[in-house]
Amino acid sequence: MCGACGRAVIADPVLGPVRRMRDLLLVAQMVNVLVDGLPGRPVVRVIGEGWIVAGRTGRTSTCDTVRELWLAMLDHGRADATSCIAERVARSLPGASPLADRVLREGMAAANDFLGGAAG
Repeated sequence: MCGACGRAVIADPVLGPVRRMRDLLLVAQMVNVLVDGLPGRPVVRVIGEGWIVAGRTGRTSTCDTVRELWLAMLDHGRADATSCIAERVARSLPGASPLADRVLREGMAAANDFLGGAAG
């Protein structure tokens, strides 16, 4: 709990201890660009101190961490798009900035977890 504002603080190893609106917007933009053009792609928007992922069916998920964001993107996307997202993330590594690199690496880890869970 934050002593100044009274809100619960969600730890995110990708963003670090301080969440800046600019970082949240950059993460959303990066993820949206990576999935652009995929059929039935979900869309990420910043909401408060996290994100909301809207799927093609209108289903939404709120995400507090970058890992949750990637898992929601994979879950909301079409089944055939999941491997495409993983391939696009892998091709984008290393990231253009330290933040981009951390976001992409978290995306690869999430894709591996997601695809591993789908196979088992």
